[in-house]
Amino acid sequence: MTDLDRKDQDQDDAGLETLFALARAPVDPPSRELMARILADAAAVDSGRTQMAPQAARGGLFSGLMAALGGWPALGGLAAATVAGLWIGIAPPSGLTGLTDAVWGTSTTISVFSVDDVLGSEGQG
Repeated sequence: MTDLDRKDQDQDDAGLETLFALARAPVDPPSRELMARILADAAAVDSGRTQMAPQAARGGLFSGLMAALGGWPALGGLAAATVAGLWIGIAPPSGLTGLTDAVWGTSTTISVFSVDDVLGSEGQG
């Protein structure tokens, strides 16, 4: 640390000590007139709050869910994503088939019953 840095730090410490001393100094209590005006203002505000404002009707499950999701803009995006997912699921693009095979592997179908033996009637009769 250089001498200039130490001087700057000493000045900062002295300034902080001055601020801490001011914060520790006793504070005079507010005057009676000020307290009377504050309490009068509080009573005026409180008297305006004694009447209950009519509350809006509570919504059902859908309105609560809609509010939790973020309202109509969020529901619009959710609807668009749902339609896009349904579309991709029904008619997947050709490039997606190769990608899913690479990620998940190819699927193999195993027939437990033969086509003729659906009801277990083969060999009986």
